[in-house]
Amino acid sequence: MPTPEFEASVETLAAVFRAIANHPLPGQGTSAAGFYKGFDDWARHLLTGAPPPGLAPTADAPPQRQWVPAQAFFRERRQAEQNGVQRRERELNGLAQDLLGALRDASVAYGEAAGAVEAGLQRVQTLLAGDSVEQLRAEFATMAGQMRATLNTQRATLTQQLTELRQRAQEAEQAREEFESQARELGTSLADIRQALEDARRQMQLDPLTQLYNRGAFDAALRRYIDLSFAGGQTLALLMLDLDHFKSINDRCGHQAGDGVLTAFANLLSRSFLRLDDFVARYGGEEFAVLVFVEGPAEVQRLVDSLFERVRALRLPALGPDTMLTCSVGYAILAQGDDDASVVARADAALYRAKHNGRDRLEGPD
Repeated sequence: MPTPEFEASVETLAAVFRAIANHPLPGQGTSAAGFYKGFDDWARHLLTGAPPPGLAPTADAPPQRQWVPAQAFFRERRQAEQNGVQRRERELNGLAQDLLGALRDASVAYGEAAGAVEAGLQRVQTLLAGDSVEQLRAEFATMAGQMRATLNTQRATLTQQLTELRQRAQEAEQAREEFESQARELGTSLADIRQALEDARRQMQLDPLTQLYNRGAFDAALRRYIDLSFAGGQTLALLMLDLDHFKSINDRCGHQAGDGVLTAFANLLSRSFLRLDDFVARYGGEEFAVLVFVEGPAEVQRLVDSLFERVRALRLPALGPDTMLTCSVGYAILAQGDDDASVVARADAALYRAKHNGRDRLEGPD
């Protein structure tokens, strides 16, 4: 049987898988939701024993945790994430290089135009020192043509560069929108998956018939309650309850009627122990358990007397109007040196005495 430490390790490992999906890196080759869903599927497998993704249990081998495939899946997805990040970095670096290239071309063209104008001005200055009006006029005409051609060239270059920059900006905006859309889609998907996983874990702790906590949940709760009792100095009582003559009800009225009795008794227990820290569970078969903090044995007696009255007043049509239900109760008060096994053993022994001494009664510590 797995130890509590082993189960805690499994829960920690599953939490690591869920943490990867909770902090996604959108933009994978497949949809982000599909890419990360596998992490929650593997977490569900580790926690609940559900079939792992892509693997099915064989008929001759019972389901068991698939450690090696889980490790391989984890390594593969993390490598794919790294590749996706590197690809996005290359794309962003490409956009930055295109922008720098456009600015560099504009700067070079501007320098060439400035150089041509400066050369023309030098020639004009030289001509002004002479007396050739015709040469001066011709030089001005040449400069005007050169400047017009340069401006036209600059205008065309700048127009092309602006068009390219707008296109790059549109591509960057589209990429940003895709990222946001994938993040929203992934967030919704992960929320659904986490809720499904939480529902599955909660269902694992509930008895399907009575909807009370089951034996496994009770065992875990008992250890926590013992720790709380010793740490806080509170008096903890464990009540073990058993429906009297339940087998005869099944034999006489059928198992469906028996299930109805169990459900009705479970509902009555839930209504009888309403405090926030009261813990009610189906221990097994027709046996139930309650953990409750009390002032002492007198309070246990008061609580159980009230329960007895409610059980005796319960009437179920499937049993007929003359059938009165009763239950037997044994309890133990947590003492120094107790552990979960010892306190259960003492409460169970008290329940046996209650049944042996006539049923429909409460028995406590010797």
